[in-house]
Amino acid sequence: MRYDVLIVTDEQELFKNFKKYASKIMRNINITLSFECDDIYDAIEYTDLLIIDINVHSYFNPLENYLEKKVHAIFLVDADLHLEKYSIIKQEDVLYKPLDLDKLILKIKHYTNLVDANIVLKKEEEFSNSIINNIDYPIFSIDNEKVIFSNDHFFKLLDCTSLEEINSKYKNITDIFQEGEGCFTNFDDKLFEKCENKNIKVCINSNNIKKYFSLQKILLSHNNTSIIILHDISHEIEHKHELYKLLYTDNLTEFPNRAKLIEDLHTNNLNLEAVCLLNINSFKEVNDFFGHKVGDSILIDVAKLINEKVKLVGSHIKLYKFPSDNYCITNTKDCQESFIELIKNIVESVYKRVFVYELYEIDIRITAGISFSNKNNKLITADIALQSAKKDHKDYLVFYDELDKFREYENNMLWTKKLKSAFINDNIEVYFQPLVNNRTLKVDKYECLVRLIDEEGKVVAPYFFLDISKKSNQYTKLTKIVLEKSFQKFEHLPFEFSVNISYEDIENPDFLNFVKELLKKYEVKNRVVFEILEDESIKNYNLLISFVDEVKSLGCKVAIDDFGSGYSNFEHLLKMNIDYLKIDASLIKNIATNENSYKITKTIIEFAKNLNLKTIAEYVENEEIFNIVRNLGADYSQGYFFSAPISAPNIVEYNESTDKNDE
Repeated sequence: MRYDVLIVTDEQELFKNFKKYASKIMRNINITLSFECDDIYDAIEYTDLLIIDINVHSYFNPLENYLEKKVHAIFLVDADLHLEKYSIIKQEDVLYKPLDLDKLILKIKHYTNLVDANIVLKKEEEFSNSIINNIDYPIFSIDNEKVIFSNDHFFKLLDCTSLEEINSKYKNITDIFQEGEGCFTNFDDKLFEKCENKNIKVCINSNNIKKYFSLQKILLSHNNTSIIILHDISHEIEHKHELYKLLYTDNLTEFPNRAKLIEDLHTNNLNLEAVCLLNINSFKEVNDFFGHKVGDSILIDVAKLINEKVKLVGSHIKLYKFPSDNYCITNTKDCQESFIELIKNIVESVYKRVFVYELYEIDIRITAGISFSNKNNKLITADIALQSAKKDHKDYLVFYDELDKFREYENNMLWTKKLKSAFINDNIEVYFQPLVNNRTLKVDKYECLVRLIDEEGKVVAPYFFLDISKKSNQYTKLTKIVLEKSFQKFEHLPFEFSVNISYEDIENPDFLNFVKELLKKYEVKNRVVFEILEDESIKNYNLLISFVDEVKSLGCKVAIDDFGSGYSNFEHLLKMNIDYLKIDASLIKNIATNENSYKITKTIIEFAKNLNLKTIAEYVENEEIFNIVRNLGADYSQGYFFSAPISAPNIVEYNESTDKNDE
């Protein structure tokens, strides 16, 4: 590359010789002397390097404007000159007279090298800028809290067209960034040092739309500067907000839900002084009678009404919409009397409000349970208060620790945990109680009874966990385990055996298929008896009769358990194709002392014989009872007089030497 050098001087002979001398040493240099130019101002426009003797005042003073524009220059000065008078002259740009021409050549070479470097740098910058402007992300660079570079995307993001406009619109870099959840607004050098991993989140208002970005810093090695890349994460943030809304907001009423309350308690250290749970009375009937559209409308209107009352009190009271027809009000202030008054006001307001949907006018009542408990979980104790209020037909009840039903709850939780552990560790076992033929005194049958083996190896009777299994929706699972283990045990034994099932089991659509699969797996169909408890849980006798017919068609037998109790129904019994009646224990245990028990038992046995049904007397605890039921004509006896439930069905006959207390 050739460089144009203009020398402004009055020393013509000296620099004519220098021109010849320099041309031989620096072949890429084109030297022009000022006295050779027709128009020096025109020549300077195309000059790469200006060498000027400052004593040539006619030129130096007018050329100061060019020098201020950072044209590369070398100043030739007298040794005694005071440079302070010339603000534009720097010491490194000076050569003192008398002039050393070799030093001048070195100076020229130095400046041409600078020009070369600047050209390369400019090309690199142009190349970098070209790449940066084509990257589909907003990019900028700052210096002293001012933007010194911006690509087109950053200009567009800020709705600006130049750096000057950016720095005028935003006096400080922090003014660009808006407040936003988890977003930074205060920036310094240390903060930007963290940007490499895109862990800094910012919010920028672009054309009145909030956009979210993560920052990434990239070091440009050619000029040791950094650029900041903005990665648009607005979609991720929006998606996160949508998920948050789905997780923590009730979809119907759009109020915070139960999950939100739990989250507030865990992450925000929310300290609740009081909790109230509210439930719409007989809401299922409203849904069934008017339809779900009307039901949904009522749920929304009740939520709005409650919220109107809550907002009047203050921010320390908050409403949450719990599942179904339940609402929860929390209080973070210690003001029990005013909280109770608020709840009474809400209950009364709902009662007085007539809820209208199209042509329907619907009256609604709600029940509330309030807890101020400091000993136990307020949500649980509020629910206990709510259930008690419903049971006692009261508008609301307050839970007090003195009236604590929490022990019952803790006991339920304990046995739920034990039951779950028993399932996991295969600690659900089957015990067997023999049924003695009253005529032959031989053991013809066994009843299979569930037992739980606890962590200490103790055998636990179903009294402690059977109801819990129903409440915790594990009852059918328990039944299936007992059935499989019983089928397996008796597959190669000569005894008939009975297993207990409930209407809840029969109601399960998969249960009958499960039974059929077991009968295919184990050869017991001619020896298994299904004992069905006839109680108040039976809602559909046709379903029960259908199940009985189905298992009978497979070769199994059926017994009705606890017959003679308050729920026995002779009419339904006549419709069912059963094989055995098990007389209720409450009748048998009192048969020797209570005349009514004796008469009812006698009637049941005679009734069964007329229908060709076999009868089983359970709870035969002593010889006196045994003799009575045998004389009345009962076919089988079962009870502790013969044997407690045992771990293996190994008794084949009853006689005086049989150990009645075995296990």
